[in-house]
Amino acid sequence: MRPLEWTQLGIVAAAVLVPVVFGRRLRRGRMAVLLCVVAAAQVLLEGVRWQLLPLEVATVMLAGADALREDRRVRGFQRFRRGALGSVGVILLGVLPAVLPVPVLPAPSGPFEVGTATFELVDVDRPEIYGLDPPEEGEEPAEAPPRRIVVQVWYPAEPDGADPVVWNPDLDVVGPALARRLGFPGFFLGHTDDVPSHSQTDAAPLPGRFPVILSSHGWTGFRTINLNQVESLASHGFIVIAPDHTYGSIAVRFPSDGSVVEYDERALPPEEDVDPDDYQEAAEVLVETFTDDLLLVLNELGEGSAFGELATHADLDKVGVFGHSTGGGAAARLCLEDARCDAILGLDAWVNPIPDRVVAREFQVPSLFMRSDEWVDTPNDRRLRGLAERSPSLSYWIAIEGAGHNDFVMTPLFSPIAHRLGLKGPISSDRVIPIVDEYLVGFFERYLLGVGGSGLDQPPPPEVEFEVIP
Repeated sequence: MRPLEWTQLGIVAAAVLVPVVFGRRLRRGRMAVLLCVVAAAQVLLEGVRWQLLPLEVATVMLAGADALREDRRVRGFQRFRRGALGSVGVILLGVLPAVLPVPVLPAPSGPFEVGTATFELVDVDRPEIYGLDPPEEGEEPAEAPPRRIVVQVWYPAEPDGADPVVWNPDLDVVGPALARRLGFPGFFLGHTDDVPSHSQTDAAPLPGRFPVILSSHGWTGFRTINLNQVESLASHGFIVIAPDHTYGSIAVRFPSDGSVVEYDERALPPEEDVDPDDYQEAAEVLVETFTDDLLLVLNELGEGSAFGELATHADLDKVGVFGHSTGGGAAARLCLEDARCDAILGLDAWVNPIPDRVVAREFQVPSLFMRSDEWVDTPNDRRLRGLAERSPSLSYWIAIEGAGHNDFVMTPLFSPIAHRLGLKGPISSDRVIPIVDEYLVGFFERYLLGVGGSGLDQPPPPEVEFEVIP
């Protein structure tokens, strides 16, 4: 809860319990004024969110009762009843704001300020395969439009004192789509709309050239779902680029025309609803599509036209790729097929959909794979292990005890009871977020910058199983 939310809850508690403790109310109107002042300050300075509606209603009712009631004394059973029921009521008023707080993003761990910019890329050589309605009987299939994606870039920037941008500028479309995907009403995540990031829009890049890191989200993710990670990397001297994988992202708004596209359920149907071969084929095509999106980013960055001045600051001789889940599979496939990749990091990387002919290759670059409890010792894990063991380059093999699949993105920041809701593992957010950040930043510092990465050589935290595969 934010400071004024706590203050308002405290004043409501005082309005309820002061008469219980002292046997009498304050002079008529005084508590009403205090309640109204604090409520107005909270609304004006912090803003209303739906979790506060019961508290706002209680504030108004208590203020009205205090303004109208003349009898100041509270006696006998009335006093007991007010104390018992009032205490329970105050606790209940604080439950929703406390379990669904406005998230606070951790500050980037590096020394540089972070700038950000958003671009739209079009792949004229690749027709879109998703989001197309099947033709009516007797009709010719409509010509598919070219594939287009939205990408966001974070980079070391000159400090200019500007206010940071919100963590996701498209949350008015992403939030409802994500809430529905999780089984909640569309307004459920509305309180996160205005959460500030630590990045400034279109800030001037620092002079010099910086290694490039591509970040790929998972199935029904989105480009800022791991914002804390990409900001941290940018603050350490990297240019980080994350695409929204169109029709694989939960929702994306295209800047050029304002159109909104949500994920295509047919791109990866529920495994239990389709034949295993059909599911595997859909998964292979999905990971290949994500991989081609990453290749489009690299190609456009090399040509420079789409990214403007930022392209001149990109050192394409030092390229890292990381991803979560499906995005981790795309990162792995890119680094198996494209010599521009210099380091690969996977967070529960889903490599089962990568065809055997590709998996038969070897990583020629350093790799690091972090896995959650639920992904350890699965067929996917064993396939990934085989890749790591066959590759001639060094591989770091990490398991985080108590971590769930969603602990590798920003889910731990959204609720202290996310584990109880089945959205993350039992490990606390205060532990898992710094652990992932340390290994993520340290790995790319060592293998793209040639410095840092001391955490890779130190004894791991107690929650981490750490192995180096030579």
